Amino acid sequence: MKAKDKASHPGTKRRVVAESASWLALVAATSLGIPHAETVRAEIKLPPEAFESGGRYRLIVQSYDTLGRASLIPSGRPRASTQRTVTPADLVDGVRIDLIELGDTEASPERRVIAWVEPGEADLEFDARRAKPMPGSFYGVAPSGNEAREAIEIVLDRRVRPV
Repeated sequence: MKAKDKASHPGTKRRVVAESASWLALVAATSLGIPHAETVRAEIKLPPEAFESGGRYRLIVQSYDTLGRASLIPSGRPRASTQRTVTPADLVDGVRIDLIELGDTEASPERRVIAWVEPGEADLEFDARRAKPMPGSFYGVAPSGNEAREAIEIVLDRRVRPV
């Protein structure tokens, strides 16, 4: 009976991984040899009264294992990052983002997802790994230790202070 239990366990594990991972995470794990790939889903919102004008905005989302200090953005490299051009209407409705974390180890249980919005459009640095928020940018931070794989909600309800 123990042999039967062992035989059913690997199939269950594969099914759980397949349900929680995106196609890119699966390609990274199987083709590129990256030992750990995970999808973090986030929904980013900004209250409508926060906008001073219409136009287009650059939304940046990054995940970090831990924030360490109380500072806004750690000095280290983010675990995952992306950027997108959005409109005020998009942010009021909520923008869904999938971050693909690739690394040698699993993410820390203290992992945080940081998002901010600033005037302008997404630039040529597709993944925005080196991006840092500008003074005046609206930002939000949320823990991402979500076992249900549901989207975490980040409300951009803080502002980066001028230096």
